[in-house]
Amino acid sequence: MKNLKSPKLFIPYSLLTVITLILIYFDVSFERIKNPSIQDIVAETLICIQPAVWIYFEKAGFKNINQYPYYLMISGMIIFYSGTFQDIMDEVYKLEGPLSELENTLTPIGLLLISIAVILRFLEERKINLILAKKSKSIYTKSIKDPLTELYNRYYFEENFEKILKKITDNDLETSVAFIDVDNFKFINDTQGHVFGDEFLRNLGIEINKGIRKNDYAFRYGGDEFLIIYTGTKLETALKVTNRIEKNISMFAEEKGIKLSLSIGITNYKKYESSNILIGRADKAMYQSKMNGKNQITVVVN
Repeated sequence: MKNLKSPKLFIPYSLLTVITLILIYFDVSFERIKNPSIQDIVAETLICIQPAVWIYFEKAGFKNINQYPYYLMISGMIIFYSGTFQDIMDEVYKLEGPLSELENTLTPIGLLLISIAVILRFLEERKINLILAKKSKSIYTKSIKDPLTELYNRYYFEENFEKILKKITDNDLETSVAFIDVDNFKFINDTQGHVFGDEFLRNLGIEINKGIRKNDYAFRYGGDEFLIIYTGTKLETALKVTNRIEKNISMFAEEKGIKLSLSIGITNYKKYESSNILIGRADKAMYQSKMNGKNQITVVVN
């Protein structure tokens, strides 16, 4: 309705409303017929809602002349109003013969075309909305997922991690966190090339996604750092799953003839503790693995 403040729209809609009111005033079919037919009732109703129909279709982009429903709507309106005017002329001049029955043909045809136009435009609009919804979903997914590993990115972590912890707290879920860092990754990139480095990270993302459940969360925390939130999971289970991920990705590196390992820290979430403390403890456990010789998992119980 906001668009109606524009003179370009307000004037034609006002004229349409006035014309509609005039048609209703002069159309005396209800006075002439004691028991009006369904056709009479539908015709009168449709006359009354013409302005609303036009407003809806203008908002839906119906005025685009390149759209097929537009021509149907215009044709239906012309035929329908022609039948209505003929009905008025029949009252004024008392027409007789086939000409006096012309509205009985024009009105149903006009109604049919308008109905078809309404249905087609509704289906078209629905199709457009579905396409836009899919595109929006795709754009949103790309904005929160790391394109290389298909894990959640740092942006999603910073925007939603506190909400995730609140959900875990509200549901009183025992939760474990794994912090993963690739050992000597810069050296691997320098010696084997970034193509292999990207391939390794991509496969690490695949292994992480295969290992976790739908209610778990996995993030690419940094360049070669990863974070996994195992919701409703004890430390023992988190250790077992993370160890399996580590073995699978190590086998991948061996098949490529490269020795690559992970340093991992695992800890449990203490109810109501801040995200900084939780991540800091998991990060510290990971660094403990590095200090102890790398290629291992350190578990810290809070």
